[in-house]
Amino acid sequence: MEPKLQHDPKVEQANHPNRQFDQSNAGGPKITVVTGMLLGALVGGLLALLSTSNRENTKQSLSTAKSSVGGLVDTVKQDPAGKASQVIDQVKSASGIIQEVATDVQNVYEKVAGEVDTVKEDVNKVVGTAQEAKSDLQNIGEKVVEAKDTALGQENSSDTSSSKNESSNDNKTQA
Repeated sequence: MEPKLQHDPKVEQANHPNRQFDQSNAGGPKITVVTGMLLGALVGGLLALLSTSNRENTKQSLSTAKSSVGGLVDTVKQDPAGKASQVIDQVKSASGIIQEVATDVQNVYEKVAGEVDTVKEDVNKVVGTAQEAKSDLQNIGEKVVEAKDTALGQENSSDTSSSKNESSNDNKTQA
């Protein structure tokens, strides 16, 4: 007889099959997804800064950004209402341009869709014409073979009887 364990893993797994995903009883600290992502970004950034060229590029980018933001802050401090109206005008202008682009894209789509339908119709016509031409060419080929056999005097008995029937029908039509 086996001694009964206080926390038998098999019994707990049977009672709680999804327990492996439950971290409520985990002994360590909980790390959320967002925290994990932030820690990963921090570690990745630090690893990237190990390179001298990356450090120099980062310093230069940060100083450029600092001067740009400083200049923008000074401009906003001097005329906040003017800057706000300027930004609003720029957004309105950009939204108008975006609307025009959307309309142009819609027009192009409709034009292309119409052309595709026309091309499909043309392709169907070409396929039909090609099938008719194929049939006509087969008939012509049969007539050429029949003419060759007639010229060489090598008519088959079935061809001869059908030819005689056709010639007798032609004679009746001519009379």
